[in-house]
Amino acid sequence: MYLQFSKYFTRYIFFGKSRQGLLLLATFGLFISSFSLIILQSVMGGLQDKRISRLKNVLGSAEIHLTRTDQSYAQGIYNHVLTKTKKVYKEYEIELLLRNYNYLLPVVVHGIDEKAQLPKFLQDHFKKDLVLSPSMAHELRIELGDRVTLISPAHVNSFMGDIPKTAVVEVDSFISTGEPDIDQFHLWLRLTTIQNLIRKMDINRIRIYDSLDFQKLGRELKLKFGEHFELKTWEEMNKSLLWSLRLETTVMVFLFTAMTMLVSLCIVLGLVVFFDKVKNDLTSFWILGASKRKLELSSTLLLGTMNLFAVLFGLFCGIVFLWVLDTYGTNIMPDVFVDRKIPIYISLRGIIVSFCVPFGISMFFSFFTVNQFDKDTSYLEHIRSFG
Repeated sequence: MYLQFSKYFTRYIFFGKSRQGLLLLATFGLFISSFSLIILQSVMGGLQDKRISRLKNVLGSAEIHLTRTDQSYAQGIYNHVLTKTKKVYKEYEIELLLRNYNYLLPVVVHGIDEKAQLPKFLQDHFKKDLVLSPSMAHELRIELGDRVTLISPAHVNSFMGDIPKTAVVEVDSFISTGEPDIDQFHLWLRLTTIQNLIRKMDINRIRIYDSLDFQKLGRELKLKFGEHFELKTWEEMNKSLLWSLRLETTVMVFLFTAMTMLVSLCIVLGLVVFFDKVKNDLTSFWILGASKRKLELSSTLLLGTMNLFAVLFGLFCGIVFLWVLDTYGTNIMPDVFVDRKIPIYISLRGIIVSFCVPFGISMFFSFFTVNQFDKDTSYLEHIRSFG
């Protein structure tokens, strides 16, 4: 029964003399909805994933803030983390003033242990002294090889009348991370230079550039070393950024969901016209013994199959398009952009949303229309109307 009904009305919709253009157009709209949703989420996800990766490559996946900064305590924590991953580095982070002639800029200085292995992003840049960004160098009129002054207002020479301590260092290299927030204020220096400036052999940061079970690691460190530290993941330190990225994606998905709602209204109109034209055929099925329940169920299954095929086909074409764009795409963005090639990140969540949103909305409106038609239609009254 269901198979014959589906075959009959499929031929009527696609091959009949009065093909249902509005219904076909609405079905094509479902294809466009799922196609657009998967492309939108994959491109947005790619851009966001690239940015997060750049930030983690510089600042690490997590960092341990030490409140007890003596070298023996820091070395103990460092050795314990070193048993979990080799991508762990000691440093002393401090806020200083960078001066070149009459130009002055507040900066965040990372004192790096040059005797140990360097983080990957610094390996080709760090030589013996100072590494900073080209934008910072441009702002302070700094050239390679220039000698600049670091000033620490928090540390003073009491013998000289509480004058802030200074250190003169040479600019070794420029490095651009692609993140303005980092390039504008962060620079890297030898750990011994910072320790000489503050007159202490201290370490106040341990950065981890690997993905670990940080909750478990934090518990282990507290049992072994006490409470003189705080382990923070990158996500915990950048909650506002992550929230804004999620909000950006949510707003875009909401806009495309609203577009799908408009497509579903076209489905309703198409179904109203369609059922009005096939009312005689449905009456014939009813006369031949089909119950109204079976006709309603058969109509819903037919529409569900059409919607499912349109959404799945749109999803498939979207994934193929993204693969082609990722594999054969060229640098289409201007030089001012960090990602000149459009990054692609296809996630399971993106696939589920791209399928469920258009399919769920279309099925809701389809079921509503079929149910309303069934309530408002009496096949017996329709037969009597011929008389």
